[in-house]
Amino acid sequence: MSLKHSPEGSIDRKVLQAVAGAIKSLETVSGTIVEYEIDISDAQDLHYIIRRLWLILETSGYTIDVDTNRLRREPP
Repeated sequence: MSLKHSPEGSIDRKVLQAVAGAIKSLETVSGTIVEYEIDISDAQDLHYIIRRLWLILETSGYTIDVDTNRLRREPP
């Protein structure tokens, strides 16, 4: 899936939901990183990717609600 921007410059909600899903999946992996045999470079890449995914949500005005684990619009 690619990031398709509307003429207004916002990201399609389906893409934002996919990004949120990716963050949740990656954070599950990074929460149990000791179970995986990766080196420091891989761990740094993983954390970089998570930060970039969060940036997509945050610059679009969204976050993941920690109580419901769902995508939520941030108040302006």
